[in-house]
Amino acid sequence: MKKRFNKIASILICITFAVFLLFLKDRIDYIWGAVCTFASILKPFIYAFATAYILNFPYRFLRKKVFGKINSEFFQLKINKPLSLVLTYVIFLGLVSFLTAILIPQLSENISILVQNVPSYVTSFNKTTTDLLTWAHNTYNLDMSIFDGINKSITEFLSSLTNMNTITNIYTAAVSTASFFYNWVMAFIISVYMLGSKEFLCTQLKRAGAAFLPTKWLPTIYEIINVSDDKCGKFLVGKVLDSAIVGALCFVCLTVFGFPYAPLISVLVAICNIIPFFGPFIGAIPSASLLFLVDPAFSFWFIIIIFLIQQLDGNFIGPKVVGSQVGLIGFWSLFSVIVGGGMFGITGMILGTPIFAAIYTIMGRVTRSRVVMKGENAQRVINMPVVKSSGLMNMKAKVIKSPRKKNNSEETDIKITDDSNENE
Repeated sequence: MKKRFNKIASILICITFAVFLLFLKDRIDYIWGAVCTFASILKPFIYAFATAYILNFPYRFLRKKVFGKINSEFFQLKINKPLSLVLTYVIFLGLVSFLTAILIPQLSENISILVQNVPSYVTSFNKTTTDLLTWAHNTYNLDMSIFDGINKSITEFLSSLTNMNTITNIYTAAVSTASFFYNWVMAFIISVYMLGSKEFLCTQLKRAGAAFLPTKWLPTIYEIINVSDDKCGKFLVGKVLDSAIVGALCFVCLTVFGFPYAPLISVLVAICNIIPFFGPFIGAIPSASLLFLVDPAFSFWFIIIIFLIQQLDGNFIGPKVVGSQVGLIGFWSLFSVIVGGGMFGITGMILGTPIFAAIYTIMGRVTRSRVVMKGENAQRVINMPVVKSSGLMNMKAKVIKSPRKKNNSEETDIKITDDSNENE
């Protein structure tokens, strides 16, 4: 009777779950809208967490390495923490103000000049492409109809940049700017509280985990958090410093050689360089295209300069600043960037590599421990060649039961034997 009742209960649970899934399917738009609305409300807290997480590195350095060496109990208990916190945000605000004072006026001037010169760039582009197509047609007798269509599409796109609805663009830009400043001002204030009370917040989270989660899960959760912090934190901080150096080198080279739009291009290159693998291409292609509109010679020399800078970064700057915290081969780095970008856009491309590196590290530890638990037989299987051969075809897995005094039951071992020797 009890078994029958359990069976009926399981069937009812399955039916209820299926009905619930159908209910979600019919209202997925409303649910997703509610999720997006809730996420937009939490944006300041998400930005605050990211800010506090990055600033935790200089804060921890000041508190432990700089002021932690002062042999005064009163200083360590009362002054060290607030002083380190204040200095961290003073340095952060000073750096942001310095970059804003230098970059914003030049970027605004570059963008203004670019918008004013778009019509002349369109005319120059038409003339250059027409001369090139005419030369190719006269020299190689090529059909230019396909290239004419591409040229027309590019020309229409460039012309549309100056014919957009001004009022709509101004309104949209004003709303976006106001929302941007609101989110980041609130994020800055919240991050101060987060960083100042991080020990208390961590204790609360650990207490909640111990209260509502199985205790045996907690060591695994702590290990996952530790590995994620090690991979993501060091990677992000190192990548930001590395990209800043690359942007500075690009700005110096472009300014020395008299390239136009040097600040605009350098900022674009620096920001895109944060993206692993594809970042240098994403930053270089639009910059080279912009310089091509001004003068094709600028575009050619820019490609050479950015290639040399990326070689310097990949062989010397990157390994010193970022280090080898990620620990992924090229294939897995490419995989993580493509999958992360496909799922979450630019944010996924930036965070995909360190997050996948953390998953890769944890899975590697679990795999190694399970291989060790299975003993020599598992290692022999790993070393076995995965090819068709006469020796391999004679390999057999024999099950040998060996009695062990554990819960009064027998455990089964698998022994790999080579019957080719016996046949001989």
